[in-house]
Amino acid sequence: MDTGFHSTVRTARTVAAMEWTLEWRQGHQLASVGLFALSSVYVAFQAASRGTAPEAWTAMLWLVYLFSGFTAVGRLFDRERSATRRYLQWTVEPLGLMLGKLLHAILTTTALSAIVLGAFVLFLGWPGEGVRTSLVVLAAWLGGVSMTTTLVFVTAVASQVQSGGSTLAAILGLPLLLPQLILATRMTTGALQGTPWSILGEIPLFLAALSAGTSVMACILFPYIWRA
Repeated sequence: MDTGFHSTVRTARTVAAMEWTLEWRQGHQLASVGLFALSSVYVAFQAASRGTAPEAWTAMLWLVYLFSGFTAVGRLFDRERSATRRYLQWTVEPLGLMLGKLLHAILTTTALSAIVLGAFVLFLGWPGEGVRTSLVVLAAWLGGVSMTTTLVFVTAVASQVQSGGSTLAAILGLPLLLPQLILATRMTTGALQGTPWSILGEIPLFLAALSAGTSVMACILFPYIWRA
């Protein structure tokens, strides 16, 4: 069992490192995601102004997060649709492959969350007084990670479709992301309005539970659909 566990962890680390290496070599993909996120923030800046109400500020933030997340994670399994798929099916452990993809996606989302939130604060400032900065950062990270795990799972399922996989991922992903979006926006708005932790404390637990549940479901189901 220990050997199998260590093999899975080693595979996950190798896959995550390989994804990062390929992303850096194909720098246009990272640049396109970053440019899309920053352009969206600039559009929000042009449409709004400093002193925007917390509700509007939150809505714009999570719209940018949502579409940036689809842009960043939507192509995660594109290589597994190519001619290398058959080779990977018999040489890479599916659980390790999924864990590696999840790790890579979570790290990417963390960096993307920092960029988007920093750009929002730079262009639009904090909306009002009494903002609980640490809670806003926690909401941005937890909400982003929760959405990412769902997108990775949906993208993995859609990758098994020979054609129309991107469309299927969008159709499946949007309804599944609604709970995360509702919780994340409520927590962000509350943090911007200075709501104490005692009131918001359950929301991070729900977001963490959704993220963990989706990750476990992906790890359980992916080995079956990968070898199908």
